[in-house]
Amino acid sequence: MRMIFIFFFLISLTLGAPLTAQQQAETELPTYTPEQRWGRASSQFTVSFVAGISYAKSMGQTAEQYGEYLAKLFAPGWGEPGSGTLNIIRGVRRNVLLWTNAEFEITEKSEVSVTGRLNRPWARYFGEDKTWYGVTLDEFEKCFSVFNHLLAEYLGLGYKEEIKEDWLYLTFSLKK
Repeated sequence: MRMIFIFFFLISLTLGAPLTAQQQAETELPTYTPEQRWGRASSQFTVSFVAGISYAKSMGQTAEQYGEYLAKLFAPGWGEPGSGTLNIIRGVRRNVLLWTNAEFEITEKSEVSVTGRLNRPWARYFGEDKTWYGVTLDEFEKCFSVFNHLLAEYLGLGYKEEIKEDWLYLTFSLKK
C-alpha cells in the first residue's frame, strides 16, 4: 500500500512541476501579420473549392456538374432572374480580390458589355503538375467557367471568356 502511495505522490509531483523553457516555447501560440493571415485564408479559400470538386468526383460527378450546383445555389444571391446589369463585374472583382496577389482590371466597356481581366491567382496553388489533391487546374477553372456562364444566364446576360498570356478575360454582355 505504501508503494502505491509513493507512486501517486511522485506522479503528482511530476504533473505539477513547472514546464521547462522548451515545453513553454512549444505551447506558445505564434502571432501572424494581417498579410500572413490573408495568405492562409487565400489558400484555404482555394482548397475549399478543390475539396468540393474532389468530393463531386468521388460521387461520380464532374467539375462541370459541381459548377452547375454552385450556380444553382448562389445565383439567387446575385439578384432576380433576368435582372442582370453590367455591375456584375463589380461582384466578380470583389470575389476575386479574396486571393492574395490578385490583379483585376476592366479592359473594355460599353453600354452593352464589359470585359475584365484577371491574373488567375489560384493557379499557383496547383504546382508544376497542375494538380492539387487530385483536382487539376483545368477542372478548377472549368468549374468556375460553368458557374459564370450559368450566373450570367440566370441574370439574363451573355458571357464569354478566354485565356490569353496567362490572363483570364471575362466578358458580360446585355442580351439583345
